[in-house]
Amino acid sequence: MLVWWLLLACSPEETPGAVDLLSRVDPFIGTGGAGFSQGSASPAASAPGGMVKVGPDTSGESSPLGIAHCSGYWYEDPYAVAFSHTRLHGTGASDGGAIGFSPTTAPSVDWKVYRNLMDKSSEVASPGFYSVDLPGVATVELGASTRAAHHRYSFEGEERWLTLDLGHTAADHDVLESWMELGASEITGFVRMAGSLSGGYGGQPTWFVAQFSTPWTEAGLWVEEEATEALVRVEGRAVAATLSFEGDVEVRVGISAVDLEGARNNLEEEIPAWDFDQVVSRTEGRWAEALSAFEVVGGTLPEQRMFASALYHALLMPTNFTDVDGRYRGLDQEVHTAKGWTYYTDFSLWDTYRTLHPLMILAFPEIASDHARSLADMGIRRGELPVWPQGVGETYVMIGNAAEVVLAESAGKGVTGFDERRAFATAHAQATLPGATGARDDLTALLEHGYVPSDLGGGSVAKTLEYAIDDASLSMWAERLGHEELAESYAVRARAYAHVFDAETGFMRPRRSDGTFDPLVETDWSDAYVEGNAWQYTFLVPHDAGGLADLFGGPDLLAEKLDAFFSLSERWVPDYAPAPYYWHGNEPDLHAAFLYGATGLPEQTGRWARWVRETHYTDGPDGLAGNDDGGTLSSWYVFAALGLYPLNGTLDYVVSAPLFDSVRLTTSENSWLTITGEGEGSLSERVLLDGEEWTVPVVSHDQLVHSSRLHTVRSK
Repeated sequence: MLVWWLLLACSPEETPGAVDLLSRVDPFIGTGGAGFSQGSASPAASAPGGMVKVGPDTSGESSPLGIAHCSGYWYEDPYAVAFSHTRLHGTGASDGGAIGFSPTTAPSVDWKVYRNLMDKSSEVASPGFYSVDLPGVATVELGASTRAAHHRYSFEGEERWLTLDLGHTAADHDVLESWMELGASEITGFVRMAGSLSGGYGGQPTWFVAQFSTPWTEAGLWVEEEATEALVRVEGRAVAATLSFEGDVEVRVGISAVDLEGARNNLEEEIPAWDFDQVVSRTEGRWAEALSAFEVVGGTLPEQRMFASALYHALLMPTNFTDVDGRYRGLDQEVHTAKGWTYYTDFSLWDTYRTLHPLMILAFPEIASDHARSLADMGIRRGELPVWPQGVGETYVMIGNAAEVVLAESAGKGVTGFDERRAFATAHAQATLPGATGARDDLTALLEHGYVPSDLGGGSVAKTLEYAIDDASLSMWAERLGHEELAESYAVRARAYAHVFDAETGFMRPRRSDGTFDPLVETDWSDAYVEGNAWQYTFLVPHDAGGLADLFGGPDLLAEKLDAFFSLSERWVPDYAPAPYYWHGNEPDLHAAFLYGATGLPEQTGRWARWVRETHYTDGPDGLAGNDDGGTLSSWYVFAALGLYPLNGTLDYVVSAPLFDSVRLTTSENSWLTITGEGEGSLSERVLLDGEEWTVPVVSHDQLVHSSRLHTVRSK
């Protein structure tokens, strides 16, 4: 990591007019919205990839349950229930919420009593910092390092209490076990919480050490909301403490998924002193370093805010799960040590393989290396590559084998640091041996028919298309490793999408094992499509746009189908339900606008990419069209603003008109690429790579990172 940051420090001098991206970040973007149009973001204070994301868990008048609180926070809520330390970014699954503090005016462990009304006008959030006024109670300020948090509570009245509730999200999560032990001015403890993801593997363990700037004057210990006579230690399903103080108080909290020693080491290493401002300043500096991978000139203030905030969101997750001594608890539930690298978890892979990981590979190669090594480590230790690893367990959420795509693209684009051959062997077994550990769902049917028949497996069309992308990735990975026959075999399998294409209707359609197609309602969510419909899945062939065009009768006829798709989408009035046509709040059609360019028609790519950018993003709390899914939608915005888009299952990008006049970014070759746009409009009239005119709007990763300037002449 040090080499990369030193390289950034030695980068070319700042361009005149360059935007201060750090000052443009707004953590409130994507924290609101309604229905299926919620970003599920949180303004919690966090370092890049932070294990700690300390911030408010909120509620309305009634329970904080439901889709609005997957990150613990919803912008429209009036109440702060507690300020907790863990959460996922932008997912549609509720998990986290460990170790919740709440200032109160009386001892209580009933969340409807100890929660507080917020002065919403007082809320402030920036990278690494959050604060809010709770009228009549206290002002709360929160700062974060990677593995620890610093709280500062400035009380208003004479009654100054803190509730520390290890079960404050028990209504939405099952708290399986917890304990805490009181010292003179320190509390140590443990909680195992089972959220909507972690519940599938037995709950996420978290140890913590909380140190207080001043001793409490009175303390009470509770088990499941019942007061106890205990003075020092209490344990049970959900325990809590109520603490009284004579004045204001600060709290430093270190956490670990390994053990109590790890939590203490993390705290002492990262927040060794009572200096709140220094904690915030250091983390802000880390964000400034991370964001300096990009230098932007031009654009409107809202566009700059959306771009900077998108980069910020893209760097929140996956989560750094390595203690300061290198130890981490893997998916095998065992403790291991990472030497010279960082172990990450919380990979929302069905989402993030499409945009976030390609962005990391392009602009943050050191992070991409750690991501790849973490995924390979998970796969090699357990004999199966992960599907959706969260915390210390595998959740098996969603379909496909997206880790194969991430690792294959990482290897093909020059990312090093992981055991390619063993990871490939694991992936190959899962893709070819029905009896192998972690074998693909419906693999026997896929191998026998060349697709997943609708009468033999659920999600048949979705699985067929996702597996085709996976197999295209395995094909290029096998070729890279010298397995020519395997590469050819996987290349054939990568055309499985053709088996579920119905030329008569022009849709990807569920097909039975006897070859007949099932009835089709184009806009319905049916069993054959996972979180989508026929319109949204028909274009899910990013790895072979030419082959998809051939099914339609050529690029022009594919373009006609895309025109119909986007025209219907443009006329549809959002109602916070799943969109029947283009749905930017979900993943299968995110690349659709760029298929025009992939088949040689860049004009329409520019038009519809701009439409998506301008109608599905704002710089307000409702600024995302749906769950950010670990930075997936945010990474889409970054790519669209650059005028580049990755074609999954390949090493190529579609080139379109960039949003900004100039963007300079680091690349995986440890050099700098400058992307410039000339003229007005969103259409690419001419594209030049290092001065050479580019007639086809597709560029390989190798070509891109070995160039210094990508210039586009834009037109209306």
